[in-house]
Amino acid sequence: MTNLGLLGPENTYHDIARKRFLPNVKPTFYKNFDEVFSALKEGKINRALIAIKNSTSGFVSNNLEKIKLGGFKVVEEFDLPIHLCLGSINPNSLHSIRKIYSHPMAIKETQRFFRKYSHITFISSTSTAGAIDELKNNRDPHGAVISSMEALENNALHVISENIEDEPNNSTTFSLIEK
Repeated sequence: MTNLGLLGPENTYHDIARKRFLPNVKPTFYKNFDEVFSALKEGKINRALIAIKNSTSGFVSNNLEKIKLGGFKVVEEFDLPIHLCLGSINPNSLHSIRKIYSHPMAIKETQRFFRKYSHITFISSTSTAGAIDELKNNRDPHGAVISSMEALENNALHVISENIEDEPNNSTTFSLIEK
């Protein structure tokens, strides 16, 4: 049995938190939070790492409620600084970008940064790392993603801009939970 379940794919902020705070634990990645909670409830995993709150955007989904209603126990909490970057397949500039793919939370946390770029359309993804897969699958020459530096580097994307989060002290609290 795998010890830990979390939101995937690899290089999501959940995975970055796991690497930083639980480096010796092998994860199983799930497509969404409901799958993680179901796997924990069904005993497919012993523990789960779940984002519960972002310091600037508030509660993540209704995860805290799901923890309480599911009867799960919070074992430990971790705060991960969140630094968002903009990357693309091609060496684009902000003025040549037409679409940006990312998780809705990351889009919300960069609104001030993108205020002067009204020509950009934002496309919601299930995760910041999953947005990279969407960008690559669409082969959009004028597309970009908001993601972590780690995810951009691990996917050989060009970094257009770093630390684009509206609040420099932005962080997300993750709960390590079990049945």
